[in-house]
Amino acid sequence: MIKWARLKRKEVLVHLGWWIAYGLLLSYLPLIIMDTFTAIVFVFRTLVVSAAIFYINAYWLLPRYIAKGAYAKYVLGMGLTLLTIAFAYHTTGAHMGIKSMKDLRNDEKWERAIEQDRFLKDHKDLILKKEPPRFKDRRFLGFNMMGVPSFIAMLFISTLFWIYSDSRKRKQHELSLVNQNLVNEMKFLKSQMNPHFLFNALNNIYSLSMLHSVKTPEMVLKLSAMLRYVLYESEDVKVKLGKEVDYIKNFIEFQRIKIEGIPNVHVDIDRADRMKMIEPMLLIPFVENSFKHSKIEDTENGWISMLLTTDDENIYFEIANSVPKTKIAADKNSGIGVENVKRRLKYLYPNKHAISIDIDEVSYRLNLKINTV
Repeated sequence: MIKWARLKRKEVLVHLGWWIAYGLLLSYLPLIIMDTFTAIVFVFRTLVVSAAIFYINAYWLLPRYIAKGAYAKYVLGMGLTLLTIAFAYHTTGAHMGIKSMKDLRNDEKWERAIEQDRFLKDHKDLILKKEPPRFKDRRFLGFNMMGVPSFIAMLFISTLFWIYSDSRKRKQHELSLVNQNLVNEMKFLKSQMNPHFLFNALNNIYSLSMLHSVKTPEMVLKLSAMLRYVLYESEDVKVKLGKEVDYIKNFIEFQRIKIEGIPNVHVDIDRADRMKMIEPMLLIPFVENSFKHSKIEDTENGWISMLLTTDDENIYFEIANSVPKTKIAADKNSGIGVENVKRRLKYLYPNKHAISIDIDEVSYRLNLKINTV
């Protein structure tokens, strides 16, 4: 069954345009040799039959049988379809008084009409040529088969259309799977606000409350803002860069609290244009990665440097951190966030981003450029 509801509006307009153009092409000769009403009936009848062949083949026979490898059933179905439509075509023609080619060749009005058209006049001998005896009685089961070749041509056109449409649908399905994978990765990324960070943040807030620190309410608000951004605001396709900046600043503030002494963290992210739009949760994993692997709690050797700038078209993000001599044991989720971001950049900003990572014995440096235009 043809699922008309699934045809998009654009496809409907394309199909309608095709049949109008085909109808205009068909109407050229009938309007010359027939009266207007008979010509319109003839063209409409031909269009209905052609459309029936086209859609039955493209939307039912081919998907039902050829797509599933049932070639014998397709040939049988195609044959029955052509015979049924040919029978209906010629039966309705007889009832509507539409003359056969044989009758038209014996009609003096038709011959005079040909004389009045330059193109038809030039091909008069071919048009009025009497059929050889072997073509006089082309019949099957009692009805004329002269229309079958044109039906087969329409069958061929509809097969080409199905091949093209099927190929396009396959590509769209593959693209849909890729996009769905990206959505799932995004949900995974948003759902994994590092539980260790969350527990540490709550413990730090608890410690501040026990000390009756005036910073306790402020830290509660910061954590609330971070949770709200991760759970709700990052659902948007794009967010203002300022929201990412605020999250990063709050994240750094919580990291500072748990470190005894003054951590060596240099942050320059306030010069960026906060109104620029960016895909959510792109920069944060890089920041988390730096704090995780720099051993920043070692205030003498550990360090982190961060720079975020913008211009009219681009966002530039640079982050570097120390690499401790004693390697930190990697957990099972180590690096997942960064790899997710790389894949998201590949699909969200194709040919519009550049990322480089340099690692040596003492430092890890990442440079990211995103074209937002």
